[in-house]
Amino acid sequence: MTALLATLIPLAVLGLISAALFTAADAAMLSVSRTGLERALEDATDRVRRRVLAQHEDAPRVFATVTLARILSEAAFTVAIAGIAFTLIDSWPIALLVAILGVWTVSFIALSVSPRTIGRRRPEQVTIVLSGLIGVARVLLWPLAMAFIHIGSAFTPGGKVRGGPYATEAELRHFVDRATESEELEHDERDMIQGVFDLGDTRIRELMVPRPDMVTISDDASAEKAMRLFVRSGFSRIPVIGENVDDLLGVLYAKDVMRAIHSPWNPGSDRPVTEIMRPAMFVPEIAGADDVMRQMQQRRIHVGIVVDEYGGVCGIVTIEDILEEIVGEIADEHDRREPEIEDLGDGVYRVPARETVTAAGELFGLDIEDEDVDTIGGLLAKTLGRVPVIGAEGDAHGLHLEAERTAGRRKRLSSVLVSRTPRGDEDDEAPENHGDDDD
Repeated sequence: MTALLATLIPLAVLGLISAALFTAADAAMLSVSRTGLERALEDATDRVRRRVLAQHEDAPRVFATVTLARILSEAAFTVAIAGIAFTLIDSWPIALLVAILGVWTVSFIALSVSPRTIGRRRPEQVTIVLSGLIGVARVLLWPLAMAFIHIGSAFTPGGKVRGGPYATEAELRHFVDRATESEELEHDERDMIQGVFDLGDTRIRELMVPRPDMVTISDDASAEKAMRLFVRSGFSRIPVIGENVDDLLGVLYAKDVMRAIHSPWNPGSDRPVTEIMRPAMFVPEIAGADDVMRQMQQRRIHVGIVVDEYGGVCGIVTIEDILEEIVGEIADEHDRREPEIEDLGDGVYRVPARETVTAAGELFGLDIEDEDVDTIGGLLAKTLGRVPVIGAEGDAHGLHLEAERTAGRRKRLSSVLVSRTPRGDEDDEAPENHGDDDD
């Protein structure tokens, strides 16, 4: 009995200590960053520095090894405590109860709370101090850990887990969240990283400017006409179309038009846009945003035409649209805050383009309802039959509408000048278009 206890007690102590150390290492690995490690290793020897950074670079394999070492240590501690209880207590039910309560209590305090707290609060120091122990465990236990990973993968629905169970996106997201909680990352940085993860699951149709909002130019337009459209719309790239939007011929760049108009060799504002436009890049609407961005980078193209399964044009997307998925809205330097309804005098109101037609009509005592559109900006677009650009005008429902401002990188209409039509016809159901047809 004495010999058995002499074996079980050291085994319990050794299991408890090793389990606590590997638990601290586990928690530290979830919280540590390379930047923090490099700062902490400034005074370390080259050997320690290389070892720690190598382990950090091979995090999935090291994490699997540490997890296995922690489980084996906890198992050894549990078996030893159970053996001690059954050796000292004759009644097996009482011995079992004592063993269970003892393991639960010690495991919670000594293995869960304290080591994990230390690992999270001082991840760099814990990682460096335990790097030698981790290195030994990595050499001894990695083959066994790899075998367990393959066995577990065989029973995992969907087949083999690529990179092991510790290299999943969920784990990486968890690391980012933990780094944010520990203030290693700012919330904006966290959102950017999460945006990169989400990019692979985002379809290009979710980011595109839809077909009704596209600003296009006809293939028979001149360079001078195109330049006026560039100035009024605020865009720097505009698709060139033939008979309709589905007959898309290419993309016109503002810098190419300026070069064509002011070229010292062959200047000409009457040159057709078909001589200046560039070939269009077509992308399917179901393509992944990350794949499209990669193609744009490789081909050095900033804009793509989105097509559906039948080849019809359904929208346009730029590389900035994709980047916004990561960094958030990219505001233009000329953008203004969305205005409130403002009385400019002489019966003229500045109205946000997103304001309802009902609210705009109430300014003049008119009861306006439209089955096709809800907003005042939509009403102007319906009146014009195209996307409004600055200065475009139209009459509808007894109101005179004029596009005043655009906002955002996509240059969407932000405010409309609204007044009564000269004749004040409240029942005017046939909209009039006073826009400049040249644009």
